[in-house]
Amino acid sequence: MLGIKVPKRMAENVRKYLAKRNLIDINYRIISNDKFIYFPIGMDARGNASLSRIMKLAFASFVERSFPGSGKGINYKDMLKNKLGNEEYSSTVKGYDQLGDIAIIEPKTDKGGRALAKALLATKKDIRTVLAKGGPVSGRYRTRRYVYIAGRKNFRALYKENGSLFEFDLKKSFFSTRLAYERNRISKLVKDGESVCVMFAGVGPFAIEIAKANKHANIVAIELNKNAYKDMMHNIKLNKVLNVVAELGDVNKVASKYERFADRIVMPLPKDAYGFLDSAAKMAKKRCIVHYYAFGNRSNAYEEHVNALRRFFVERGIKLRVLFKRVVRQYSPSEIEIVVDFLITKLQ
Repeated sequence: MLGIKVPKRMAENVRKYLAKRNLIDINYRIISNDKFIYFPIGMDARGNASLSRIMKLAFASFVERSFPGSGKGINYKDMLKNKLGNEEYSSTVKGYDQLGDIAIIEPKTDKGGRALAKALLATKKDIRTVLAKGGPVSGRYRTRRYVYIAGRKNFRALYKENGSLFEFDLKKSFFSTRLAYERNRISKLVKDGESVCVMFAGVGPFAIEIAKANKHANIVAIELNKNAYKDMMHNIKLNKVLNVVAELGDVNKVASKYERFADRIVMPLPKDAYGFLDSAAKMAKKRCIVHYYAFGNRSNAYEEHVNALRRFFVERGIKLRVLFKRVVRQYSPSEIEIVVDFLITKLQ
């Protein structure tokens, strides 16, 4: 016999849905306990009822009755508020990031995290795994610890961005969805025929998106983390780009191999990029555009970094002109991540 276990708060709506379609098996009793109602399910008119399909349709009916006009289904936030109440919801739950079918949450409490995970799995068909951030990005390779919460236990993401696919292990490599706009922006600035260096290339998102948008550009992508480098090599093949050369090693050691190579340099290491400016100067042609990422205080981030950059290059006989700047994201209550695009011109 097939059956559905339904929370009591959902039971009447589900019963009406099942009864209307003659899906309740009248040869068995509907039973209950303190929390749940158990509906016996018979074969439908075609003789091929699927329990998973019935449960999905029954839930959809509950959603539409409880939240009229929701169309594709209940919003996970509404489901959480219904479960936790407005006060507890606002004090315990944040949103989520999504990488492929993996949702990444940062709950304020364990209860809030479990509730959010259940709501996401119930309302988002494209989410199969929920993980929680287990701490900040740290260490030489800028990795983060993740804690499994619910769904299929999986830490390997297959993520699509701007028409490119990236597969990688979340525990072993750094990846930020918050840089999607920047990757797209820079890929549109590059011109065919340019030679581009991507420092701190990770699993390859900047390099691959630039390569796909500019098939006659030459891209060198440098990465220190062996696991990220391995995934970058896989992603280069996955996206069928032929104009990316991946280099495993420290930027400061690899730079001499590409002296005066670059028309453009991407430096997406906001915490430590300043320490690699000598390598950028070495790799740059006589004229070179640099995309420089940095953290700074909201009140003076641009002034602080532009002044430091100008001093650095002037001391080396290199002229600097700022082309563009923007806030990439809020990093903390007082800090922001910024990007400064600037042109350097070697005077000697």
